[in-house]
Amino acid sequence: MNKRTRFTINVVIIIGFFVLPLALYWDVTLGPNTMLPLDNLYQWEPWASQAAEFGVTVPDNSLISDLIIQNYVWKSFIRESLANGELPLWNPYLFAGAPFLATGQNAGFYPFGLLFLVMPLTKAYGWYTVSQLWLAGVLMYFYARVLGMRRASATVAGLIYQGCGFMLVSAAVFPMIIGAAAWLPALLASLDMIIRCNTHARGAGRTLPWATLGAFALGMQILAGHIEITYYTLIVMAFYALWRLLSRLLGKEWRRAHHFTNTPIWSRDTFNFFIKPVLWLGGTVLVGLMLGAIQFVPFYEVGTTNFREGSATLAQVREWGFPPRRIITFAVPDFFGNPADHTVTDAWTGETVPLR
Repeated sequence: MNKRTRFTINVVIIIGFFVLPLALYWDVTLGPNTMLPLDNLYQWEPWASQAAEFGVTVPDNSLISDLIIQNYVWKSFIRESLANGELPLWNPYLFAGAPFLATGQNAGFYPFGLLFLVMPLTKAYGWYTVSQLWLAGVLMYFYARVLGMRRASATVAGLIYQGCGFMLVSAAVFPMIIGAAAWLPALLASLDMIIRCNTHARGAGRTLPWATLGAFALGMQILAGHIEITYYTLIVMAFYALWRLLSRLLGKEWRRAHHFTNTPIWSRDTFNFFIKPVLWLGGTVLVGLMLGAIQFVPFYEVGTTNFREGSATLAQVREWGFPPRRIITFAVPDFFGNPADHTVTDAWTGETVPLR
Protein backbone atom coordinates (compact mmCIF):
# COMPACT_ATOMS: atom_id res chain seq x y z
CA MET A 1 0.00 0.00 0.00
CA ASN A 2 1.56 3.32 -1.07
CA LYS A 3 1.64 6.50 0.99
CA ARG A 4 -1.16 8.17 -0.94
CA THR A 5 -3.50 5.24 -0.37
CA ARG A 6 -2.68 5.13 3.34
CA PHE A 7 -3.24 8.86 3.60
CA THR A 8 -6.61 8.59 1.84
CA ILE A 9 -7.73 5.77 4.13
CA ASN A 10 -6.76 7.76 7.22
CA VAL A 11 -8.64 10.82 5.96
CA VAL A 12 -11.76 8.72 5.33
CA ILE A 13 -11.54 7.24 8.84
CA ILE A 14 -11.05 10.68 10.42
CA ILE A 15 -14.08 12.01 8.56
CA GLY A 16 -15.95 8.86 9.55
CA PHE A 17 -15.54 9.67 13.23
CA PHE A 18 -17.83 12.62 12.58
CA VAL A 19 -20.66 10.33 11.49
CA LEU A 20 -21.52 8.65 14.82
CA PRO A 21 -21.76 11.88 16.88
CA LEU A 22 -23.73 13.58 14.11
CA ALA A 23 -26.11 10.61 13.92
CA LEU A 24 -26.62 10.69 17.68
CA TYR A 25 -27.14 14.44 17.81
CA TRP A 26 -28.67 15.18 14.40
CA ASP A 27 -31.89 16.56 15.92
CA VAL A 28 -29.99 19.17 17.97
CA THR A 29 -27.63 20.12 15.13
CA LEU A 30 -29.37 19.70 11.78
CA GLY A 31 -32.82 19.21 13.28
CA PRO A 32 -35.18 21.61 15.08
CA ASN A 33 -34.32 20.74 18.69
CA THR A 34 -31.72 21.91 21.20
CA MET A 35 -29.62 20.21 23.86
CA LEU A 36 -30.69 22.83 26.39
CA PRO A 37 -33.25 21.38 28.86
CA LEU A 38 -35.60 24.35 28.54
CA ASP A 39 -38.43 22.49 30.29
CA ASN A 40 -36.37 22.53 33.49
CA LEU A 41 -36.86 26.30 33.75
CA TYR A 42 -40.54 25.74 34.56
CA GLN A 43 -39.54 24.61 38.06
CA TRP A 44 -38.99 28.25 39.00
CA GLU A 45 -40.64 31.61 38.54
CA PRO A 46 -41.38 33.42 36.32
CA TRP A 47 -41.61 30.34 34.09
CA ALA A 48 -43.52 28.22 36.61
CA SER A 49 -46.60 30.43 36.23
CA GLN A 50 -46.69 29.63 32.50
CA ALA A 51 -46.03 25.88 32.81
CA ALA A 52 -49.66 24.80 32.36
CA GLU A 53 -50.04 27.03 29.31
CA PHE A 54 -47.18 25.24 27.58
CA GLY A 55 -48.17 21.79 28.81
CA VAL A 56 -45.15 21.35 31.08
CA THR A 57 -45.75 19.30 34.22
CA VAL A 58 -42.51 17.66 35.39
CA PRO A 59 -39.11 18.29 33.76
CA ASP A 60 -37.93 15.37 31.67
CA ASN A 61 -34.72 15.16 33.72
CA SER A 62 -34.16 17.70 36.47
CA LEU A 63 -30.62 16.43 37.10
CA ILE A 64 -29.32 18.18 33.99
CA SER A 65 -30.60 21.63 34.99
CA ASP A 66 -27.05 22.98 35.29
CA LEU A 67 -26.81 23.18 31.51
CA ILE A 68 -29.59 25.78 31.28
CA ILE A 69 -29.39 27.62 34.61
CA GLN A 70 -25.60 27.75 34.75
CA ASN A 71 -23.67 26.96 31.56
CA TYR A 72 -26.09 28.72 29.22
CA VAL A 73 -25.93 31.82 31.40
CA TRP A 74 -22.12 31.76 31.31
CA LYS A 75 -22.06 31.58 27.52
CA SER A 76 -24.63 34.36 27.26
CA PHE A 77 -22.56 36.56 29.57
CA ILE A 78 -19.42 35.98 27.49
CA ARG A 79 -21.27 36.94 24.30
CA GLU A 80 -22.77 40.01 25.94
CA SER A 81 -19.43 41.18 27.34
CA LEU A 82 -17.52 40.72 24.09
CA ALA A 83 -20.30 42.46 22.14
CA ASN A 84 -19.77 45.44 24.46
CA GLY A 85 -16.02 45.36 23.89
CA GLU A 86 -15.23 44.00 27.36
CA LEU A 87 -13.45 40.93 28.68
CA PRO A 88 -15.76 39.08 31.11
CA LEU A 89 -13.24 39.08 33.94
CA TRP A 90 -15.84 39.93 36.58
CA ASN A 91 -19.41 38.70 37.04
CA PRO A 92 -21.46 41.54 38.55
CA TYR A 93 -24.65 39.43 38.70
CA LEU A 94 -23.46 36.97 41.35
CA PHE A 95 -23.85 38.30 44.91
CA ALA A 96 -21.85 41.55 45.09
CA GLY A 97 -19.70 40.39 42.17
CA ALA A 98 -17.31 37.49 41.66
CA PRO A 99 -14.45 36.45 39.34
CA PHE A 100 -15.72 34.97 36.10
CA LEU A 101 -13.09 33.94 33.55
CA ALA A 102 -10.75 32.79 36.32
CA THR A 103 -13.17 30.10 37.48
CA GLY A 104 -12.53 28.09 34.32
CA GLN A 105 -15.69 26.06 33.81
CA ASN A 106 -17.10 28.64 31.42
CA ALA A 107 -14.24 27.60 29.05
CA GLY A 108 -13.87 31.17 27.90
CA PHE A 109 -10.35 30.59 26.52
CA TYR A 110 -10.99 27.23 24.81
CA PRO A 111 -10.63 27.52 21.00
CA PHE A 112 -13.61 25.25 20.34
CA GLY A 113 -15.65 27.70 22.42
CA LEU A 114 -15.73 29.95 19.35
CA LEU A 115 -18.76 27.92 18.31
CA PHE A 116 -20.71 29.63 21.10
CA LEU A 117 -19.78 33.03 19.69
CA VAL A 118 -20.60 32.46 16.03
CA MET A 119 -23.73 30.28 16.32
CA PRO A 120 -27.05 30.65 18.14
CA LEU A 121 -26.57 29.14 21.60
CA THR A 122 -29.51 26.81 21.10
CA LYS A 123 -27.56 25.13 18.28
CA ALA A 124 -24.01 25.73 19.47
CA TYR A 125 -24.29 23.14 22.26
CA GLY A 126 -25.14 20.40 19.79
CA TRP A 127 -22.32 21.26 17.39
CA TYR A 128 -19.85 21.67 20.25
CA THR A 129 -20.74 18.20 21.53
CA VAL A 130 -20.34 16.69 18.06
CA SER A 131 -16.97 18.42 17.62
CA GLN A 132 -15.61 17.15 20.94
CA LEU A 133 -16.83 13.59 20.42
CA TRP A 134 -15.28 13.68 16.96
CA LEU A 135 -12.01 14.92 18.46
CA ALA A 136 -12.11 12.19 21.11
CA GLY A 137 -12.58 9.51 18.46
CA VAL A 138 -9.81 10.82 16.22
CA LEU A 139 -7.30 11.13 19.06
CA MET A 140 -8.11 7.67 20.39
CA TYR A 141 -7.64 6.28 16.87
CA PHE A 142 -4.29 8.06 16.73
CA TYR A 143 -3.26 6.67 20.14
CA ALA A 144 -4.29 3.15 19.14
CA ARG A 145 -2.15 3.42 16.01
CA VAL A 146 0.77 4.56 18.17
CA LEU A 147 0.29 1.38 20.20
CA GLY A 148 0.60 -0.65 17.01
CA MET A 149 -3.04 -1.53 16.37
CA ARG A 150 -4.27 -2.09 12.84
CA ARG A 151 -6.56 0.51 11.32
CA ALA A 152 -9.70 -1.55 11.89
CA SER A 153 -8.89 -2.13 15.57
CA ALA A 154 -7.89 1.50 16.05
CA THR A 155 -11.15 2.62 14.45
CA VAL A 156 -13.13 0.45 16.87
CA ALA A 157 -11.15 1.94 19.77
CA GLY A 158 -11.99 5.45 18.60
CA LEU A 159 -15.68 4.65 18.19
CA ILE A 160 -15.82 3.10 21.66
CA TYR A 161 -14.15 6.08 23.28
CA GLN A 162 -16.25 8.74 21.58
CA GLY A 163 -19.46 6.82 22.24
CA CYS A 164 -18.78 5.55 25.77
CA GLY A 165 -21.21 6.22 28.59
CA PHE A 166 -18.92 8.68 30.34
CA MET A 167 -18.69 10.94 27.28
CA LEU A 168 -22.36 10.81 26.34
CA VAL A 169 -23.68 11.32 29.86
CA SER A 170 -21.23 14.14 30.54
CA ALA A 171 -22.20 15.83 27.26
CA ALA A 172 -25.78 16.14 28.49
CA VAL A 173 -24.86 18.60 31.22
CA PHE A 174 -21.11 19.30 31.41
CA PRO A 175 -19.65 20.28 28.01
CA MET A 176 -16.36 21.25 29.68
CA ILE A 177 -15.84 17.65 30.83
CA ILE A 178 -15.97 16.13 27.36
CA GLY A 179 -13.82 19.00 26.08
CA ALA A 180 -11.11 18.10 28.58
CA ALA A 181 -11.45 14.31 28.36
CA ALA A 182 -11.12 14.37 24.57
CA TRP A 183 -7.41 15.22 24.86
CA LEU A 184 -6.44 12.27 27.08
CA PRO A 185 -5.49 9.90 24.21
CA ALA A 186 -3.19 12.52 22.66
CA LEU A 187 -1.38 12.92 25.97
CA LEU A 188 -0.90 9.17 26.38
CA ALA A 189 0.31 8.84 22.79
CA SER A 190 2.80 11.64 23.37
CA LEU A 191 4.03 10.05 26.59
CA ASP A 192 4.45 6.67 24.96
CA MET A 193 6.43 8.03 22.02
CA ILE A 194 8.64 10.25 24.18
CA ILE A 195 9.74 7.17 26.10
CA ARG A 196 10.27 5.14 22.93
CA CYS A 197 12.23 7.84 21.08
CA ASN A 198 14.80 8.17 23.86
CA THR A 199 16.23 4.68 23.58
CA HIS A 200 19.25 6.05 21.74
CA ALA A 201 21.44 9.06 22.33
CA ARG A 202 20.23 10.79 19.16
CA GLY A 203 16.53 10.73 19.96
CA ALA A 204 15.99 14.46 20.50
CA GLY A 205 15.00 15.18 16.91
CA ARG A 206 12.35 12.48 17.02
CA THR A 207 11.20 13.36 20.53
CA LEU A 208 10.54 17.07 20.05
CA PRO A 209 7.42 16.70 17.84
CA TRP A 210 5.86 14.32 20.35
CA ALA A 211 6.73 16.57 23.28
CA THR A 212 5.20 19.48 21.38
CA LEU A 213 2.03 17.48 20.81
CA GLY A 214 1.83 16.55 24.50
CA ALA A 215 2.36 20.14 25.67
CA PHE A 216 -0.27 21.41 23.24
CA ALA A 217 -2.78 18.74 24.31
CA LEU A 218 -2.26 19.51 28.00
CA GLY A 219 -2.65 23.23 27.37
CA MET A 220 -5.89 22.63 25.45
CA GLN A 221 -7.17 20.36 28.19
CA ILE A 222 -6.64 23.07 30.79
CA LEU A 223 -8.38 25.65 28.60
CA ALA A 224 -11.33 23.27 28.14
CA GLY A 225 -12.31 24.26 31.64
CA HIS A 226 -12.54 21.24 33.91
CA ILE A 227 -9.51 21.17 36.17
CA GLU A 228 -10.54 17.89 37.80
CA ILE A 229 -10.10 16.07 34.48
CA THR A 230 -6.65 17.63 34.12
CA TYR A 231 -5.80 16.48 37.66
CA TYR A 232 -6.96 12.95 36.89
CA THR A 233 -5.06 13.01 33.59
CA LEU A 234 -1.78 13.96 35.26
CA ILE A 235 -2.23 11.10 37.74
CA VAL A 236 -2.92 8.65 34.89
CA MET A 237 0.12 9.93 33.00
CA ALA A 238 2.35 9.51 36.06
CA PHE A 239 1.33 5.89 36.60
CA TYR A 240 1.42 5.12 32.89
CA ALA A 241 4.94 6.56 32.60
CA LEU A 242 6.05 4.55 35.63
CA TRP A 243 4.64 1.37 34.09
CA ARG A 244 6.27 2.03 30.72
CA LEU A 245 9.65 2.77 32.30
CA LEU A 246 9.51 -0.32 34.51
CA SER A 247 8.52 -2.38 31.47
CA ARG A 248 11.67 -1.19 29.74
CA LEU A 249 13.76 -2.07 32.76
CA LEU A 250 12.41 -5.61 32.79
CA GLY A 251 12.11 -5.96 29.03
CA LYS A 252 14.35 -7.19 26.25
CA GLU A 253 15.37 -3.70 25.12
CA TRP A 254 17.25 -3.01 28.33
CA ARG A 255 18.92 -6.41 28.42
CA ARG A 256 19.87 -6.16 24.76
CA ALA A 257 21.35 -2.69 25.29
CA HIS A 258 23.51 -4.06 28.09
CA HIS A 259 24.43 -7.24 26.20
CA PHE A 260 24.01 -9.12 29.48
CA THR A 261 27.13 -7.41 30.86
CA ASN A 262 27.82 -5.79 34.18
CA THR A 263 27.28 -2.25 32.90
CA PRO A 264 27.26 0.32 35.76
CA ILE A 265 23.78 1.48 36.74
CA TRP A 266 24.62 5.12 35.90
CA SER A 267 25.72 4.34 32.35
CA ARG A 268 24.77 6.13 29.12
CA ASP A 269 22.10 3.48 28.56
CA THR A 270 20.59 4.29 31.94
CA PHE A 271 20.42 7.95 30.98
CA ASN A 272 18.83 7.22 27.60
CA PHE A 273 16.35 4.65 28.90
CA PHE A 274 15.18 6.36 32.08
CA ILE A 275 16.60 9.76 32.97
CA LYS A 276 16.19 11.44 29.59
CA PRO A 277 12.55 10.34 29.08
CA VAL A 278 11.69 11.63 32.56
CA LEU A 279 13.29 14.98 31.76
CA TRP A 280 11.41 15.20 28.47
CA LEU A 281 8.13 14.30 30.16
CA GLY A 282 8.71 16.85 32.90
CA GLY A 283 9.44 19.50 30.29
CA THR A 284 6.34 18.54 28.33
CA VAL A 285 4.10 18.94 31.38
CA LEU A 286 5.77 22.22 32.31
CA VAL A 287 5.29 23.71 28.84
CA GLY A 288 1.71 22.41 28.79
CA LEU A 289 0.99 24.17 32.08
CA MET A 290 2.52 27.33 30.64
CA LEU A 291 0.27 27.11 27.56
CA GLY A 292 -2.73 26.81 29.84
CA ALA A 293 -1.42 29.38 32.33
CA ILE A 294 -3.86 32.04 31.17
CA GLN A 295 -6.55 29.83 32.73
CA PHE A 296 -4.64 27.79 35.30
CA VAL A 297 -2.94 30.63 37.21
CA PRO A 298 -6.11 32.70 37.81
CA PHE A 299 -7.98 29.51 38.66
CA TYR A 300 -5.37 28.61 41.27
CA GLU A 301 -5.66 32.06 42.83
CA VAL A 302 -9.45 31.83 42.97
CA GLY A 303 -9.25 28.32 44.38
CA THR A 304 -7.04 29.39 47.27
CA THR A 305 -9.65 31.97 48.33
CA ASN A 306 -12.65 29.67 47.94
CA PHE A 307 -15.02 29.86 50.90
CA ARG A 308 -15.68 26.12 50.60
CA GLU A 309 -12.08 25.27 51.49
CA GLY A 310 -12.17 23.67 54.93
CA SER A 311 -15.95 24.07 55.22
CA ALA A 312 -16.47 20.30 55.51
CA THR A 313 -14.51 17.57 57.24
CA LEU A 314 -13.36 14.41 55.48
CA ALA A 315 -15.94 12.43 57.45
CA GLN A 316 -18.72 14.71 56.19
CA VAL A 317 -17.53 14.42 52.61
CA ARG A 318 -17.47 10.62 52.85
CA GLU A 319 -21.08 10.66 54.04
CA TRP A 320 -22.11 12.20 50.72
CA GLY A 321 -21.09 9.04 48.89
CA PHE A 322 -23.48 6.31 47.77
CA PRO A 323 -23.87 3.19 49.93
CA PRO A 324 -21.87 0.11 48.81
CA ARG A 325 -24.94 -1.52 47.27
CA ARG A 326 -25.01 1.18 44.58
CA ILE A 327 -21.85 -0.29 43.05
CA ILE A 328 -24.11 -2.47 40.91
CA THR A 329 -25.02 0.62 38.88
CA PHE A 330 -21.55 0.50 37.32
CA ALA A 331 -22.79 -2.57 35.44
CA VAL A 332 -26.53 -1.74 35.31
CA PRO A 333 -26.94 2.06 35.48
CA ASP A 334 -30.75 1.95 35.69
CA PHE A 335 -30.88 -0.81 38.32
CA PHE A 336 -32.52 1.55 40.83
CA GLY A 337 -34.46 3.53 38.24
CA ASN A 338 -33.78 6.46 35.97
CA PRO A 339 -34.34 10.15 36.75
CA ALA A 340 -36.00 10.56 33.35
CA ASP A 341 -38.63 7.99 34.46
CA HIS A 342 -39.30 10.12 37.56
CA THR A 343 -39.12 7.15 39.91
CA VAL A 344 -36.48 5.38 41.97
CA THR A 345 -36.87 1.69 42.73
CA ASP A 346 -35.19 0.06 45.71
CA ALA A 347 -34.52 -3.51 44.56
CA TRP A 348 -33.96 -4.66 48.15
CA THR A 349 -37.25 -3.37 49.55
CA GLY A 350 -39.26 -3.29 46.34
CA GLU A 351 -40.36 0.26 47.11
CA THR A 352 -40.85 2.65 44.19
CA VAL A 353 -40.57 6.31 45.08
CA PRO A 354 -41.89 8.97 42.67
CA LEU A 355 -39.58 11.89 42.00
CA ARG A 356 -40.76 15.44 41.44
